[in-house]
Amino acid sequence: MATFLQPDKIVKVQIGSHEMTINQKIIPDNLVAKKDIASYVKKGDKMKPCAKLNNGSGKPKGITVHNTGDIKVSSGTNAAEQYTRATYNGNMSGVVVHFYVWHREIWQNLDESERGWHAADGSTRRTDHRGNKTGGNLDTIAIECIGPDSESEDTVAKLVAYLCKKHGLDPKYDVYTHNYWMYGKDDIASGARKNCPIYILPHWNQFLETVNKYFASVANMGKTLYKVQCGAFTVKSNAENLKAKLIKEGFSDAYIVYANKLYKVQVGAFSEKSNAENLQNDLKKKGYNTFISQAAQ
Repeated sequence: MATFLQPDKIVKVQIGSHEMTINQKIIPDNLVAKKDIASYVKKGDKMKPCAKLNNGSGKPKGITVHNTGDIKVSSGTNAAEQYTRATYNGNMSGVVVHFYVWHREIWQNLDESERGWHAADGSTRRTDHRGNKTGGNLDTIAIECIGPDSESEDTVAKLVAYLCKKHGLDPKYDVYTHNYWMYGKDDIASGARKNCPIYILPHWNQFLETVNKYFASVANMGKTLYKVQCGAFTVKSNAENLKAKLIKEGFSDAYIVYANKLYKVQVGAFSEKSNAENLQNDLKKKGYNTFISQAAQ
């Protein structure tokens, strides 16, 4: 029976009214291949580049979005953990990315300052969206969205928005498809082009619109947000029922946050406490028992 990985650290991130959990399992610098894995990773070689992005500065110049196939997994785990485990075990043919995303599960394999092996552009740089020289492997953070799943894609959009805000990137210019690096503006080679992210490419502009929506919601990151909580449940279906009831009664921004083993039903996320108090009064008139929750964005 497979031994599932356990994260070394769990990081919780707030994107507007949405909470993301990032399971960090960073590949250690001293992990070496136990077999020949790829042309650039032979037995005894390091399992990752062990180098910093952007000429050693560690500051990413962009984010590259990939798609990989969904997989069947054993009970008790998920595809993001299994892809991470396959990377550790040398079963990914040398591919090393920063994040795997499956539904709401996020597993981080590389520090955001590290180079990965994901863009198939070697050590080359080509013209980026800003007209400068950038390399997919050399300069960007890689996110693998697992399978043709709308929930996974939405989580990736949130993650991209968060990383853009954290690293001073602009979603309009600094988010790339995998095939951009395989076939950039100034690439006049064979014309080979990687059809990736295969599931997102047909609606790439729509995906970027979603990223921009979430990016706008992290504009207040670091500030305190006030949320009106209407209930907390150990059973998820009870929380979903309350959320559906709230939406039906006109509170369309009701959502569920899972924290401390409870499914918490909340409405709104305000930088001004007075706005939360006004909403709380409206909910009380409808008969809801509420209190204002306060959290750092």
